[in-house]
Amino acid sequence: LYYWTNILILDSFCKEIIVKKLMKITGISLVVLTASLTAHAAEAAQKIGYVNTAKVFQTVPQVQAVEQKLEKSSKDKRAELDKLKKQIDTKVEKLKRDAQLMSSNDVDNLRIDIQSMQAKLEVKGKSFQADINKMKQEEMKKINVKIQAAIDKVAKKDGYDIVLNGQALVYATPSADITDSVIKELK
Repeated sequence: LYYWTNILILDSFCKEIIVKKLMKITGISLVVLTASLTAHAAEAAQKIGYVNTAKVFQTVPQVQAVEQKLEKSSKDKRAELDKLKKQIDTKVEKLKRDAQLMSSNDVDNLRIDIQSMQAKLEVKGKSFQADINKMKQEEMKKINVKIQAAIDKVAKKDGYDIVLNGQALVYATPSADITDSVIKELK
């Protein structure tokens, strides 16, 4: 139970880490875009906008679709892990309940069987988590490319010289926020 709880905690922790990394990647992409546009835009009055990448990631349907796809594709594997966990629990209960009635050889064999199953559960759990993380990273990279393309398109269409990541700003007027336009572009 402790291990399974750790897997669930690790799963949500990994989701947070992946989203944060993708937001950082988007921020870096925006900084690179800013740097490349700065030299050209320095000659004229610059129109600067910003995008709240966290809001974009939370509201675009593609991210929610990825979550649903991952949940659906991992359903069978989760069921397999749950089944193995229940088998382990059943054997542990049997050991607790019947240990005094069993021969020492049977008790030792049951303990070895439980340890073997726990090791198998741990290996399968780690493999499962790694597979989920890999699939999520691949899908999020695709979404990140789409978001960057939408930011570029909105910036060009609306005549922005520079677009910054809104999370890096100390102050900006709401009129410079192009987040909603980017979200509309993605839908």
